[in-house]
Amino acid sequence: MLTKSEIKLVKSLKDKKSRQEFQLFVAEGKKLSSDLITAGLEIDQLFCKETVLQTTPFSNLPENCIRIVSNKEMEQLSALQSARDVVALVKIPQFDLPDQLTQKLSIALDTIQDPGNLGTIIRLADWYGIEHLFCSEQTADCYNSKVIQASMGSIARVKVHYVNLENCFKKYGLPVLAADLNGTPIQAFTLNQASILLIGNEGSGIHPLYKQYIQESLFIPRLGKAESLNAAIACGIITHQLLFK
Repeated sequence: MLTKSEIKLVKSLKDKKSRQEFQLFVAEGKKLSSDLITAGLEIDQLFCKETVLQTTPFSNLPENCIRIVSNKEMEQLSALQSARDVVALVKIPQFDLPDQLTQKLSIALDTIQDPGNLGTIIRLADWYGIEHLFCSEQTADCYNSKVIQASMGSIARVKVHYVNLENCFKKYGLPVLAADLNGTPIQAFTLNQASILLIGNEGSGIHPLYKQYIQESLFIPRLGKAESLNAAIACGIITHQLLFK
């Protein structure tokens, strides 16, 4: 049977403070957990139904980190409306800041607050092979369970760094690109050197402090009457255009 301390630990990881204290985050579901294990993240504890252990990569985990639980116990652990067959406690990976950025494009996020948006941006960074994502210290925690679910395992393949963005721009000295309704139409711009794409807050956009670092403002042409685009959608459109033109 599950102990009270085990249940308490899993539930405590809903809070950022606890995640930082224990250096753990929660992943729910067989596919998500499997993707994280396959990508090389380390499992601290795996709570699962017995049938799960008959499949890889779960069958390769050390026995001392596995706890077989009942359906009722899984419901106690799960934060989802419909409990899955796996709840994994995953060790938060540690990344050093790179000395330089050699990829064609990196992404910086200025106070993205919606976990769904952050998870989607992590996922699209993975899709486009972008290695580094730089987040302002006010951006949502990438190990929030909603971000983890939305990233669909991509959190294991994208290095997310929480930094002072101004110091980041100074450190790398690369051109900073940003979305702006008054900017250059995206199809008229060609990415000729390694750059950083800056995505602003969902409501207030890019903080005035960072505007001095923006070398090029880019506009996504509009055919309809929508006032604006979702931050993650805008990030995806601009990223695709920059990398494939």
